[in-house]
Amino acid sequence: MKRLGLVWLMAAIALMLGGNALAQDNACYEWTFSGDYGFTVNGTINPLGLAGGPAPAIYIAGVQMIHADGEGNLKDIEAIIIDGVPLVNKPPSYFSEHIGTYTVNPDCTGLAFLTNVPFGGVNFITLSFVIDQQGRQIRMLGVPPFDSGGTPRTVISVGERVEGFTPPNSGVPAVR
Repeated sequence: MKRLGLVWLMAAIALMLGGNALAQDNACYEWTFSGDYGFTVNGTINPLGLAGGPAPAIYIAGVQMIHADGEGNLKDIEAIIIDGVPLVNKPPSYFSEHIGTYTVNPDCTGLAFLTNVPFGGVNFITLSFVIDQQGRQIRMLGVPPFDSGGTPRTVISVGERVEGFTPPNSGVPAVR
C-alpha cells in the first residue's frame, strides 16, 4: 500500500510540474510592453557631403522615458544631444515630447512609431524592437523611413522598466 501511495504522489507531482511547464507562454503581446521605461540612446546621423560624397558622422546621445500603455500606444519624453548641441535648447528643460503607436509580434519583436508633430515639431522615427526579460527590457533600433529630413542614421537604445514612475500630466498611474 505504501508503494502505491508513493506512486500516486510521484504521479501527482509530475502532473503538477508538467502542467506548469505547459502553462508557461513564451509569446509576447502588446501588454508585454507596458509601463514606463528609461532608455539610453546612442548613434550617428550619416549625412551626405558636398556633391553626394561622404561626410563625417554626427553623433547622437540621449535619454528617454517611454510609457507604453499595453494596448499599442506610446508617450515619450526625451533629451537628445546631436554633435554636442541639445536638440531642444529651452533651459531649464532639454526634453521634447512625442506620442506614437506600437505593435508586438508573438516572437517578441515589434515595430514602433513616434512623432512630435502634435507638439509643434516636424520629426518622426520608426523603430524596430525586441522585448527581453519578460518585458522588463526593450532594445530598439531606428529603421527607415527616417524623419522628415530623410537623412540615414544609426540609432540604438536600450530601456529598462522603471518602477513607480508616472509621466508628468499623463493621468497614467505609476507601475508598481
